[in-house]
Amino acid sequence: DLVDRIMGILSDDRVSGTWTKKSAVGKEKVAKLVDDTFRKMKVSGAADLSSTSEVVSDCTNVKHKEEIGDSNSIEKIRCLCGSTLPTDSMIKCEDPKCNIWQHVTCVLIPEKPTEGVVPNPPDIFYCEICRLIRADPFLVNVAHPLYPVKSNATNVPADGSNPSLSVEKTFQLTRADKDLLKKQDYDIQAWCMLINDKVTFRMQWPQYADLQVNGLPVRAINRPGSQLLGANGRDDGPIITHCTRDGINKILLAGSDSRIFCLGVRIVERRTLDQVFSMIPKETEGERFEDALSRVRRCVGGGAATENADSDSDIEVVSDCIPVSLRCPMSGLRMKLAGRFKDCVHMACFDLEVFVEMNQRSKKWQCPTCLRNYSLEKIIVDPYYNRITSKMRNFAEDVTDVEVKPDGSWRVKADNDVDRKSLGELVLWHSP
Repeated sequence: DLVDRIMGILSDDRVSGTWTKKSAVGKEKVAKLVDDTFRKMKVSGAADLSSTSEVVSDCTNVKHKEEIGDSNSIEKIRCLCGSTLPTDSMIKCEDPKCNIWQHVTCVLIPEKPTEGVVPNPPDIFYCEICRLIRADPFLVNVAHPLYPVKSNATNVPADGSNPSLSVEKTFQLTRADKDLLKKQDYDIQAWCMLINDKVTFRMQWPQYADLQVNGLPVRAINRPGSQLLGANGRDDGPIITHCTRDGINKILLAGSDSRIFCLGVRIVERRTLDQVFSMIPKETEGERFEDALSRVRRCVGGGAATENADSDSDIEVVSDCIPVSLRCPMSGLRMKLAGRFKDCVHMACFDLEVFVEMNQRSKKWQCPTCLRNYSLEKIIVDPYYNRITSKMRNFAEDVTDVEVKPDGSWRVKADNDVDRKSLGELVLWHSP
């Protein structure tokens, strides 16, 4: 509400991107408005603050209680509730470039709100902006005209059906923003997330989502309104550039859902396939060869059941050697650049170029073997399998099967003498 009132004062005094003679009056109004609101919050010492323009700078940065002793670190608080005041229970975003603090009660929502039991904090917590970045690395955040705000339940039916929810906010676009949006790779996107989504890095809109920008209806989802988004499903954020204008814009989201969502608006720049692909670490930077080899030895030679709980039980058995296919599970072709997610315990890989290209559309970033959900930053080049695929580059594409010993030694599997002759030294055992 405070932000909206400030924007209203400033927009009244602004014409064509330049300040008018009334700008001094506008600044005084804003300073007094912020000061009056700040003093009403009953913060210790706030009553002594005077109504001067200095208050604007005094109250914009808040130092977290636990960090007061560190003179080199001023922690930022940006919560869904809009308050920048610390409370006794705070949680910090994991991303070192972000380090935003939020109120636990605002971002950790009970599964049964009526009981009011706040769930335990996750081992790794990301704020909504950092979740958004990882949900689609093909879009870069340029600016946030509207930072995420929570949805409100507007009508709770007595029959137990889903309550109505709504978010209605304004956001401002400057002349500079509109000039930027004239460029080909820039757009404005409306986005929405389920606050305590078990699939961390994805967008999700409420059931029966009804989105309007400046009174114009915008299609938010490509699924039936009654259909819930499953663990393997992904929603997208509609581009709303054509609905916006210079100055104040109005966005409205309504739906019928018992869960709590957050809505935001951002200016984005598109990344190309090559740009996203270049973000994946080089083979020497992602994982040590020794670590990759030890994983293969554990999987081929068998291991503790707890270590292999998420791995492919058909492959990982104790044997003299086991057959392994080098076909990408998505394209069906032999892998050219073998990739994997660093945290997966199985030894199966996928073709990196194919995987990244497919996720430009699907936005799943999900391991095709164990179906665990990750983000781009967890992808690495597998140094063990990449050595094998590199040696096979000059051979026919239908040569896809190898045999692997428990010590990591490997050879190409040949079915007959003709194959053995054409494959040459590849049919011999190679030391890992």
